[in-house]
Amino acid sequence: MNAVLVIWYIVKLIVYCILGFFYFIIAGFVRLFNLWKAISIFQSYLHLYFKLFGLKIHFEFEDPRTKTASNTVFVLLNQSSFLDSMIAPTLPVSKTRGIINFEFAIYPVIGWFLAITNFVIIRQWSAQAKTTLNRTNKFLRSGGNMVISIEGKRTKDGSLNTYKKGAVVMAINSQSDIVPFTIEGTYESLPYRSLYTKPGEIKIKLLKPISTIDMTYENRDHLKDQFRSIAYENGLK
Repeated sequence: MNAVLVIWYIVKLIVYCILGFFYFIIAGFVRLFNLWKAISIFQSYLHLYFKLFGLKIHFEFEDPRTKTASNTVFVLLNQSSFLDSMIAPTLPVSKTRGIINFEFAIYPVIGWFLAITNFVIIRQWSAQAKTTLNRTNKFLRSGGNMVISIEGKRTKDGSLNTYKKGAVVMAINSQSDIVPFTIEGTYESLPYRSLYTKPGEIKIKLLKPISTIDMTYENRDHLKDQFRSIAYENGLK
């Protein structure tokens, strides 16, 4: 890569990180009074990244009613890049939050933003994890939406990881609809362990909702397998 382009990229990255502290301070203050305005500030910060680094984000809804969803769990079928953690919070659906691991919450700026706007879980602390999951259940039942990865970690080579039951159990416990979705283009823009974000087109495809009404914990594996089939049908491997 041209040395000038590398230097320009680093300058933009530094400027973005510096601006992040100001955005975070404002969002942190606003969070004391209004969660959703704080989330809006976070989204503005993320959109700035997309603009600075040439990422064009496109959302496609198989069912237009998803735009006004409530009590819905949005399940990412392919966690391909760090960029997914920046795109998921910008889903154009109101009252949407996520659940993140404590280890990611301490990641500078982006992690801090995610920590103050989402639910943080400490998996090694079972009591805290259970309490947090109970809070997400109440949030969903009150009309909120959750976004979560079914894999729980990024792919290293572009292929799908093992699907976990957490997202499925969350939806069943709250009798929520589930909207599976895929993100295309992030692995090509920022693959595992890469520090350089390549400009590109990113497409987020939100698929048709699946109801969990009358489902129980015993249905978890069947539903998890159904998501795997949906992933294959949509070209994921």
